[in-house]
Amino acid sequence: MADTLAEHNAAALEGRKVFFLHPHSVLNEDLLVEILSHEYEVYSLRDHETAARIATKFAGSIFFVNIDEALRESQWESWIRRLMSQKATASARVGIMTYNPDPEVARKYLMEVGIPCGYIQLKLGTAEGKSIILKTLAANEARGRRQFVRARCTDQRKASFNVTVRGAHLTGKILDISVAGMSIRFDMTVPLRPHEVLDDVQLRLRGTLCRLGATFAGALHGGSDRFLLMFHTPLSDDVRSKIHRFIFLALQEEMAEFIRTLKP
Repeated sequence: MADTLAEHNAAALEGRKVFFLHPHSVLNEDLLVEILSHEYEVYSLRDHETAARIATKFAGSIFFVNIDEALRESQWESWIRRLMSQKATASARVGIMTYNPDPEVARKYLMEVGIPCGYIQLKLGTAEGKSIILKTLAANEARGRRQFVRARCTDQRKASFNVTVRGAHLTGKILDISVAGMSIRFDMTVPLRPHEVLDDVQLRLRGTLCRLGATFAGALHGGSDRFLLMFHTPLSDDVRSKIHRFIFLALQEEMAEFIRTLKP
């Protein structure tokens, strides 16, 4: 069943959440962070029953299912058919990831079940598998119109910053962050002017230090205590990687907290 117009519009604006269900060992954290670095909102998930409940909450989400673990292949087929046919979850988009080389299994899922996100044989190798995943996500417009994946910093003890401006040492907490910039709250009154250049901003993300340049873009929401810093680009590969890893872990924690609120 196709997405409804409202679901399609939401996906176009916000992008689609991408879940790797029971991911194979080759789909480790490093590879998932690398996929996220292409600005796709990705999650690792190890419970197919929870996945079905998630599909009811986030319309149009993409699920790459490992059919080699947790259930027999015939059970996975039933689970996928049910996910794609029930009204509450029919907008979910499914792809298969497997080491199974049987062309008949691939034909069944692609032609009979009608999965829209491909059948990826992992024997092709990690690099080619990643390339196929990225092409599939692009074809399904998983990024939407969103340019950057942003994570909220719900535990601000894990996300802080400091910067020295004209002799004043300023500290604060990071409220949310992407590789484009971050919203922040200072620990004190700030002597900064809009568009002031900050050459050495130090971020501490889960204990990892990042140093970058930024521009102070002023207050958010009409003079609140939330402010915006826009990062100077291009960021170094090392800094981008550290920020993307922090975003991945923050999103995982936020999703885990959301899952705890779901009723069985």
